[in-house]
Amino acid sequence: MRKIGIIGSGSWGVALATHLARCGNEVKIWSFSEEERKALNEERKCKFLPGLEIHKNITCYNDFEEVIKEAEFILHVTPSKFTREVFKQYKQYVGNKPVIICSKGFEKETLKTLDEVILDELPTARVGVLSGPSHAEEVSIAIPTVLVVASQHDDILEMLQETFMCKEMRIYTSKDVKGVELRRSFKKYYCFLCRSGSRH
Repeated sequence: MRKIGIIGSGSWGVALATHLARCGNEVKIWSFSEEERKALNEERKCKFLPGLEIHKNITCYNDFEEVIKEAEFILHVTPSKFTREVFKQYKQYVGNKPVIICSKGFEKETLKTLDEVILDELPTARVGVLSGPSHAEEVSIAIPTVLVVASQHDDILEMLQETFMCKEMRIYTSKDVKGVELRRSFKKYYCFLCRSGSRH
């Protein structure tokens, strides 16, 4: 059993938490919203994933230090536009803990990938990125899927593969952090074009 901190209580953050909790890990989620904290802890519900009962191994907090202090690694799962702002608030607690970026997109103002944003703020950060052909709804109800984790650090790749891998999920590893980041970001852009009806 590992102790894992997740920054972000949206559908993807809760779906990843649910998968990891089902695998026997203890998961703490940070939410900026007191309303969401109460819903996850007291009602055992997530408004983004209707019908999902929150696993007993998941607890939600509004305090960064509480979520991070005992975590073996951190999953950063906030919208890309908030990545820098939120990371600034908790980087003091990171230390040597791996920070795994699970968000899609670029920083709008700089066009930097999110791993670059994290390293801007904390050059010593041990960074990885998690991506895949997957949907929060499917992961939350254990529909089989595949993810890829990329990092320059072998120990991070081994730990993430070991922690996430189970009968419902296969994890592949890569050293191509930038390639995984760009693929994931362009997928988000392509989905936006499809929804908007653009022919470009």
